[in-house]
Amino acid sequence: MMLSRMRRIFYLGLANLVFVVHLALVLVVAVGWLIPSMYYVFLVLLAVVFLMDLFLGYCPLTPLEFGIRKKLDPTKTYDSSCIAHYMRALFGQKPRVETKENPTFLKKHSFKFILLGLFMVSTLFRLFVVGNQLI
Repeated sequence: MMLSRMRRIFYLGLANLVFVVHLALVLVVAVGWLIPSMYYVFLVLLAVVFLMDLFLGYCPLTPLEFGIRKKLDPTKTYDSSCIAHYMRALFGQKPRVETKENPTFLKKHSFKFILLGLFMVSTLFRLFVVGNQLI
């Protein structure tokens, strides 16, 4: 089924909008703790991302964007992770094929440990650097 030109432009714009919002959220979670005025926004987003990973196991923006892009090209394959997909594309690698082997505890929960580590680093940074008026 071929999409009309206007529908293709709409889907492409919508997919790109979801990508930009997703990228902005990732950047706030990754480096928002470095900007004192964004610290509380960072904490809220970090908690939301942690809870989504805990209860859903994925970020809902990833399947939303990839689903929209699949409407444009149903033959294209995507990674299960948005970050992994775009990093692999940036370096010219093909998407990974998702396997459902029994993951170890660390493989299954590694993202949660990264988020908890980020929370600890940001808290220590806030306490010792920002709290002492070094910024």
